[in-house]
Amino acid sequence: MNNNLNLNNQSNSNPLLQLGVAALGLYALNKLISAPHDTVNYTLWYRNRLVYHGICYADRMKARLNEHELRGIIYDEYDYDHAKPRERAAILEKKLIRRDRPKYNYQHNY
Repeated sequence: MNNNLNLNNQSNSNPLLQLGVAALGLYALNKLISAPHDTVNYTLWYRNRLVYHGICYADRMKARLNEHELRGIIYDEYDYDHAKPRERAAILEKKLIRRDRPKYNYQHNY
């Protein structure tokens, strides 16, 4: 008696579902790669002590520093890193604020 039932056959997996998962993965990867690299993370220092972590569009760095001065944030040095996608910069900012708890950061500083 010849039984056409093959126990090792993976026919139970839905090829449409596999295609959907693959397409979603490719979409996410493309979104990450093609996102504009336009945002920098920056840090403000006062007397060699970290007082603020922030993000801004790379072309607004000087304007953002002026905004901080107008708000009364006291700093005497600043530095910033390379431009990256805004979403990635925001995630890094949140991690840095939680880690360092800078004086002037209120958001994420708990």
